[in-house]
Amino acid sequence: MRIALITCLLLPYLYYGGKDHMYHFTGRRVPAVEHLLHLLIGMTVIAGIFNAYRGATVHFLAAICLFLLVGAIDEYVYHRRLPQDESELHAKGHLALLIFVVGTLATTWLGSHHWQLSNAN
Repeated sequence: MRIALITCLLLPYLYYGGKDHMYHFTGRRVPAVEHLLHLLIGMTVIAGIFNAYRGATVHFLAAICLFLLVGAIDEYVYHRRLPQDESELHAKGHLALLIFVVGTLATTWLGSHHWQLSNAN
């Protein structure tokens, strides 16, 4: 059940992340260094997703923290004064990732507590 929920939570992020990735080849050309940052972002996201499916919460959070670090550098250096459509795409992707992270943590916790919010009878 946890795997199915995590997969459902991941789909919106994959959709908006994929659209953002394609936008960098069609809407706004990005320099090679930004592509390198995007590669690092992709690697940290893949590590996070892998650990989410494993149920390895500490490793999941470590990967997400690395994502935040690399993503913050990308945002600070390259994402100032973006066109409105790309800015909106990023906002949707960030929200989808937040939902995935919180949902993953919640489903992992609930799964380890036999899908009960409390042990009170």
